[in-house]
Amino acid sequence: MRLRLGLPIALLLAATALPAASAATPESSTRIPLRDAPLDRSETREVRTPAPFDLVGVAWRGPAPDRVEVRTRGAGEWSEWTRLDPDAGGSEPLWAGRADTAQVRASRGGADVTGELELVAIDPGTRPAAAPGTRIAGAPPVVSRAQWGADESLMTWPIERTRTKAVTVHHTAGTNDYSCAQSADLVRAIYRYHAVELKWGDIGYHALVDKCGTVFEGRAGGLSGDVIGGHARGFNRETFGVSMLGNYDRAKPSSKTVESVSEISAWKLGTAGVRADGQTQLTAEPADNSQHPAGAVVTLPTIFGHRDVSKTACPGKNGYAELGPIRARAAVLQQRADRP
Repeated sequence: MRLRLGLPIALLLAATALPAASAATPESSTRIPLRDAPLDRSETREVRTPAPFDLVGVAWRGPAPDRVEVRTRGAGEWSEWTRLDPDAGGSEPLWAGRADTAQVRASRGGADVTGELELVAIDPGTRPAAAPGTRIAGAPPVVSRAQWGADESLMTWPIERTRTKAVTVHHTAGTNDYSCAQSADLVRAIYRYHAVELKWGDIGYHALVDKCGTVFEGRAGGLSGDVIGGHARGFNRETFGVSMLGNYDRAKPSSKTVESVSEISAWKLGTAGVRADGQTQLTAEPADNSQHPAGAVVTLPTIFGHRDVSKTACPGKNGYAELGPIRARAAVLQQRADRP
């Protein structure tokens, strides 16, 4: 039986862009080869960027490091060291807030490899604070790509259709010390990092949820249809990627975040006739950081964590602990939506 969740798909993204403010500035990014930075005795390289940045990542060509750690300095104080999981062509991004200096240490097989890497520093620019403008029955209101300021000229990924059998839950890592007025900036910076700097052509996640429970549209076409994302290598087909903005190893997701993840998951699975508290089978594709060999048929909950399929801590120990409550709440929401 197909679950009755949601308005007709054509009505999902009817919102228009917010008017541009005169003070708005475009986003930008800078790449700095770390081989040009001195290596200290602790095998750390430090880079001061030409202009301040809010998000930072580390990119490479060839094999990924076994370990990458980054910390940043803004108003005179260094942040904590943060370990960044590897992804295709680079690390996951780190939201630093306003900073102008970064330190990086990285190794492969126990040997320093920082000289093989490039630091990517991104300024998301300035735009009016985004507010949800699209209402989807059975799901929370959504901030559309136009509303959070996606530069669609950067979207070079050809949309590939799939069918949705499960939701993969992520966190973006980095800091939890962002204001909800900055959430659109964070999404815009991740978009540029994924689409331009890692050359994915678009943001990897289908939806992103901030600590105030605001849901942001991610991958182009991911809400209006079923499309392949770029969020869990080896398991991008047949999955819908939802990422919580923040580091949920260190903090617990807010009740608003948990509710919105439950709602968007219930709605998306419902449009495909999939129960939120069920199980499904997915076939692993080749991926060097996968938990499963290519071709393996893996049985998973229909709402599962990134760490269930990839060698990563994502969505953090506290985020992972919320998957049970998310499944239970999403199932209740589906039951309510399915009543005559």
